[in-house]
Amino acid sequence: MRVRAYRFRAYSSKTTARVLKTQLEVACKLYNALLHLEQEEYRKNKHSMSRNELRQLALDLRMRNPEFQVLHSQVAQQVAERFYQARQRFFDRLVNYPREKKPHRYLSLVYPQSGWRLSNMG
Repeated sequence: MRVRAYRFRAYSSKTTARVLKTQLEVACKLYNALLHLEQEEYRKNKHSMSRNELRQLALDLRMRNPEFQVLHSQVAQQVAERFYQARQRFFDRLVNYPREKKPHRYLSLVYPQSGWRLSNMG
């Protein structure tokens, strides 16, 4: 049986593009907040956070900060996952330690349950 793959390009209105840009900026701020909290935790307790701790921290930040509530909970968890993987690549000695991201350099969001991945392709 042959499998067919289809590729679609979605075009958005100005309001949708503005909402997505806002979500990208908020995801970038969440990533940077996780980075600073991880560094603070390590300085205080000499303990790195696990994957689950980072995910829970992202959800806690989302609940406490109204700015982060723009993101869906699973998107916030994926931001934490992205930070965790960047940190693991550092521990595997593949790259330098993760640094702060600038909002214009944070280019994608992942919606894992609905099967969508939004990225800035051009």
